[in-house]
Amino acid sequence: MRAPLILLGVGLAAWPITASAAPQSLPPIPHPPPIAPSFQRGPVITADVENISLLLPTAQATCGGETVHAAYSDDLAVQSVQSAGAVETPDTLIRFSIAEDGRTRDIKPIPSPHGRFTSHSADPLAALAAWRFAGGARSDCLLTVSYRPVPIAEAASGDLLRYFAVTRTRGAVRDAVGNRLAGAEANCGGDRRGGRRPRTVSYPDNLVGQRPPPGGKAWTVVRWDINAQGRATNVRTLGSSGDRAFDAESRRAVSATVVEGGAPLKGCVYNFYRTGPTLPAPAMPDRADEPLGSCPTDVRARLQIRPNPDTYPKGFNDRQIEGWALVRFDVATWGQLGNVTLLDAQPASAFGEGGMTTVRSSRAESGTTPGVGCIVPVRYHIGARGNGETTQAEAPAE
Repeated sequence: MRAPLILLGVGLAAWPITASAAPQSLPPIPHPPPIAPSFQRGPVITADVENISLLLPTAQATCGGETVHAAYSDDLAVQSVQSAGAVETPDTLIRFSIAEDGRTRDIKPIPSPHGRFTSHSADPLAALAAWRFAGGARSDCLLTVSYRPVPIAEAASGDLLRYFAVTRTRGAVRDAVGNRLAGAEANCGGDRRGGRRPRTVSYPDNLVGQRPPPGGKAWTVVRWDINAQGRATNVRTLGSSGDRAFDAESRRAVSATVVEGGAPLKGCVYNFYRTGPTLPAPAMPDRADEPLGSCPTDVRARLQIRPNPDTYPKGFNDRQIEGWALVRFDVATWGQLGNVTLLDAQPASAFGEGGMTTVRSSRAESGTTPGVGCIVPVRYHIGARGNGETTQAEAPAE
């Protein structure tokens, strides 16, 4: 499959505005328990990672001070940190609200007591956008994500699997985790094909079985050996998020892959994941223009606001979650844009940051008329994944 094409639509707004796609109303989808069978402890971890701890996340959601439980949620990423001394990791705090259909909105991080949003905090924002809650609309909601440090040498199999499959990093820590998963006798070298040139490659069909809901993710970790003819043997699932159809499809893909022959190899380990369908952005609200706002037609014609896909928030892009931002700004006669202000962004403030970056990097042709209170909607869209589908970029709104 091809990677998704990111389309970002920008247009000057004349109110009222409606979104290009309405939000979906979804029934609560239960989340199956993860599968994490035990396995043999692998080789001793090398010195360069022996002082690493995994940060294991747990999340609690409240609305109005009362605990609420998600009807659907998926795994948060496990992070890692140097742990030569005591590990103190602040909680990640995220404000949000719940719409009538159970979708989360108004997602915005609360800075840590140290005055910054920690580097491991971005993942829960996008994950929360895919969660669903039952019970109708709620406001004043808070997601608290706490992190428990565990030395990597003492981590349980389920925690190692989540780091390997959900966090999806590269480097010495991932290699050490992969060695643990592979087992003491592994000699595949941490490479999916054991360094062998592929002869036949098969990939899982992501449409097999029940896909995750829009914005959701499923993962699976597979271990296998390679015989002298280059064929996979002893293929088994080490653990997964609980999607058994995807587990079986991933094992089939591994079994159908053939590499060039050679000395037999043991303990090849790889993770596969799939996302649900694209989650459309919530609808834009209808609202009156600012009473003092003035953005004449000739000013609009001079504006050069170009889409900037680089501003698409990565975690939301990875989950195929769409969003939008409404940005207000002024235009000077010499073409400079200033007083850039975010009016609204959904489903998360991350789209507002991207939208303001897009506007700030734009300008207008010089003229005799200034613009005050111009408003532009910046829409973030996920394009087609292939399979014969085509996607048209959204035309600018007038």
